[in-house]
Amino acid sequence: MQPPFPLLLSPLTLGGVTLRNRVGFAAMSCRLSAGGRATPALLSHLQARAAGGAALVVTEALPAAASAATPTRVAAFDEAALPDLQAMAAAVARHGALPIGQLWHPGSANRGQRAVDAVGASAVPDGLSWTVPRILSDGEIEALCAEYAGTAARLQRAGFAGVEVSAAHGFLPLQFLSPASNRRQDRWGGDLHGRSLFLRRIIANIRHSCGPGFLLGLKLPADDGAPGSIDPDEAARITALLAAETPPDWFCFSQGTHGWSLGMHAPDQHATPMGYRPLWRRMRAAAGGVPVAAVARIDHPAAAESVLAAGDADLVMLARPLLADPDWLGKAAGNRPTEIRPCLNCNACWGEINKGLPIACAVNPSAGGREVAAPGRVATARRVVVAGGGPAGLQAALAAARRGHRVTLLSARPPGGAARLEAALPGGASMMRFLDYLTEAATRAGVVIRQGVADAGAILALQPDATILATGAGMTRPAGLQGEGQDLRNMLRTPPPGGRVAVLYDHDQTAATYAAAEWLAMRFRRVVLVTPRDSIAQDVPLLSAQGIHRRLARLGVEILPYRAPLRHAAGEVVLRHLLTEAEEVIGSVDLFTWSTPRAPRQDLLPALLAAGLAVHLVGDALAPRLMLSAIREGEEVGGGL
Repeated sequence: MQPPFPLLLSPLTLGGVTLRNRVGFAAMSCRLSAGGRATPALLSHLQARAAGGAALVVTEALPAAASAATPTRVAAFDEAALPDLQAMAAAVARHGALPIGQLWHPGSANRGQRAVDAVGASAVPDGLSWTVPRILSDGEIEALCAEYAGTAARLQRAGFAGVEVSAAHGFLPLQFLSPASNRRQDRWGGDLHGRSLFLRRIIANIRHSCGPGFLLGLKLPADDGAPGSIDPDEAARITALLAAETPPDWFCFSQGTHGWSLGMHAPDQHATPMGYRPLWRRMRAAAGGVPVAAVARIDHPAAAESVLAAGDADLVMLARPLLADPDWLGKAAGNRPTEIRPCLNCNACWGEINKGLPIACAVNPSAGGREVAAPGRVATARRVVVAGGGPAGLQAALAAARRGHRVTLLSARPPGGAARLEAALPGGASMMRFLDYLTEAATRAGVVIRQGVADAGAILALQPDATILATGAGMTRPAGLQGEGQDLRNMLRTPPPGGRVAVLYDHDQTAATYAAAEWLAMRFRRVVLVTPRDSIAQDVPLLSAQGIHRRLARLGVEILPYRAPLRHAAGEVVLRHLLTEAEEVIGSVDLFTWSTPRAPRQDLLPALLAAGLAVHLVGDALAPRLMLSAIREGEEVGGGL
């Protein structure tokens, strides 16, 4: 009988080495190292992706040279890190996957304050932090090429099967490749041959140091999205040159660069799935027979299979999907794709690491080095009632049912809670898939879902041994506001037909608020977004915030910072400027709505406690929080019963 995804599950030979299938775990920063050393959490993170069946497991970017050192990445350039590297390689190899170390140097790329010790090809500022690097001398560049090779050889001695050189996302090799950042007139600059010399020398040195059989991949952009930099035409020329002179064992094309196109490298929930497919196809034609890996928004095994079947790529690299579900490939191989926990493409994972925290996942409470064996089934089943059918309640019910408890979930509305309202907004398809997954997974686990009842009497009638309140939270009315209006969620439940002017007060700063602004812009001739902060989307990961600003600008949404609403009546909204105290009026207003901080709904708690029930609060019912924390709490409480 033919396997469900025959091409995806078929072997592939790279550089004389046979892969067990055509799926790799792509490099993604995880901040699970400490002081330049590997931690148990990092090893658990890598091991879980290998155990899930991936053929290649690429580490997060590792400093290839001393000048790239950072305490949150294993110091691969340092011989003292050899034991850590050996442990990383072993964690992957023991599960039959090939460990691949990604070699990285940021150069001038920096997302925080301007760096004072950055180096680069030319004195061109970084696109995000405006760091201007110190210009590398000829001798320093030669030394860096040697350091790359030395680090690769150390990884080889540690048991790694190969390396992937990162020349994408605005890092140092790309800074040399791009005519926008490389203005040198010596042998390391000028035309394409000169600008590519740094990368070609790195590849040649690694080949010389590590010999045949040691895999060497190369990550490049097929379009870095920066003006005057590397567009698809230039990328095709670079690819053809490298394939002819210093061919790697595979190319992997990841888009965007360190600037206002950074979000291209991790397309969010608003992007078209597999939107870079034409680029993969074009780069494969330029690669001269070198295999090409596809990466970015490959959400489903059927999609991956279609890419391989069409000849658009030779293998697929998955990062966020394997963070959301390490067993993605195992479920595909078992013809159980509907059981794959879907990635939201929300970039919460990237948001966590950008805040300096360990990686986490909005839908997978075990991600980020928390991959431990699921708790076993209980000896004695208990009656568990979960009140509230949002993500936290569904996850808690699922976790408790998997422990063997008899679980009933009471939900006033269809399972999914307020998240289903958000899922109906632009970019909400990923959220809808996740809510459907959670509902179906809970049902398969034996959870009885009752819709329309979630009061204290209904809970007490079930005589629970344990009760979980996941009743969510409600948006609060803006302080001091006089007049009419309604909160965003209530407005979405009875959506208006449209009209002249809509005013949305943003005191929330989450992605759903801006999806609602887009939704309003499709129905009203003018939309005004008001916020008390100095800008919008400050609590949204930068990768996604860039897209929010871009879409709202294209839709003509007006943004008024440092404002708060005073009153709304007779078609006028009066605002107060928080810095100047000046008042201003917006007229012809047909809709005034707000997205504000939420207050937990705990109305059921007193009666349940008075009845002597053991009650646990999770998600927004405990305190308003992002879904990442709500899902984790649901798992911890439900799995702990």
